[in-house]
Amino acid sequence: MVKQSSYRKENIILKTLIKFINIILLLFTNTKFEYLLPKKCDILCYDQGKNFNIDIKKIFKSLKIDVLYVRLEKLNLIIACKSLFSKIFNFKLSIKNHYIKHYCHYTQPKIIISTSYLDKSFLYLKKNIKNNYKTVLIQRCPYKITDFKINKIKPEINQNYLFNETSARIIKKKINSKEFILGSFQNNIQKKIKNNKNFLLIISGYKKKMEKISRNGQVYYLNAIHEKKLVKTIINIFSKKYEVKVLLKPDTRKNDYLNFLGIHRKHVITNNGNPYKTIDKSNLVITFADSTMGYETISRKVKYVFIPRKKIPNLNRFYIYQNKFDKIKLKKFLLSFIKMNKKIYFNKMKIFDQDIAPFNHKNTLLIKNLYNLIN
Repeated sequence: MVKQSSYRKENIILKTLIKFINIILLLFTNTKFEYLLPKKCDILCYDQGKNFNIDIKKIFKSLKIDVLYVRLEKLNLIIACKSLFSKIFNFKLSIKNHYIKHYCHYTQPKIIISTSYLDKSFLYLKKNIKNNYKTVLIQRCPYKITDFKINKIKPEINQNYLFNETSARIIKKKINSKEFILGSFQNNIQKKIKNNKNFLLIISGYKKKMEKISRNGQVYYLNAIHEKKLVKTIINIFSKKYEVKVLLKPDTRKNDYLNFLGIHRKHVITNNGNPYKTIDKSNLVITFADSTMGYETISRKVKYVFIPRKKIPNLNRFYIYQNKFDKIKLKKFLLSFIKMNKKIYFNKMKIFDQDIAPFNHKNTLLIKNLYNLIN
């Protein structure tokens, strides 16, 4: 027992030391330092979230917006020193939360807004840092019940903006908040365009690091192999009669994808961060994962199918391929959707109304509610 206790202590010390070294390395390699105290703002964006924060600044041009960086991309040295000093008098609060508390003290935001649903410091802001600001959480990707590894005490968020009714059911069990069904924030920004082309669009989930198999990344490697097999099969079956395109992730290089799959470059489209024009021009969108773009595609009234790597138990949906890999069955499945009238497709989709994300163009619901909160 004594040996086990000693081993645990040594293990904790080692982990703490490694964490400390990683923070020091991060500080001196990637962190930008600020030397002036931040000014007051109306909305404080929690975490970097580049595209999200840029869009918030565009939408709320008349308001003062600031960004609180919580992953050491930027560090205010004055607030950092104050945080270290205040830690001496309050050990229960982490250094990170001390920093957040001091930053909020100087900026005095009316609203703190974020998409960081996994960040406990944000979820428990109102508990750890008592103030009269309002917290707002916006869903940016499909939630799973296992995402929210929260304490026994439910976090409190003032307003929660969600994809659909299904997401609202998950949140109600995990967070105390007022829920609004907004759909996808990013998707809502882009106006729908008329379909003037007619091709099959495959949404890629590939990243370069998925090519290497490892104990921790085995699932990602298998997903990459799954995509490689299916993309090549779909191109071979349909490219003579239909145009087949693959839309990459924004941070994926085209040459990496071409080298991995060994397909012609005419099939591959790089992603500039705005995939919605390409989606709107498609006859059918195909994904190999339960991705955000699946929800967004349906909300834009474009047909969508999902081909998972393995059968999903207790989820029998007409648009999900449920068989093992078989070229004949796969061809029959996809061909039925290519030829299916859009009206018939969306009449069938009505059965799954709670899963459908609405399209709230320009996020008018969010804008109205946030201005009301501020006023």
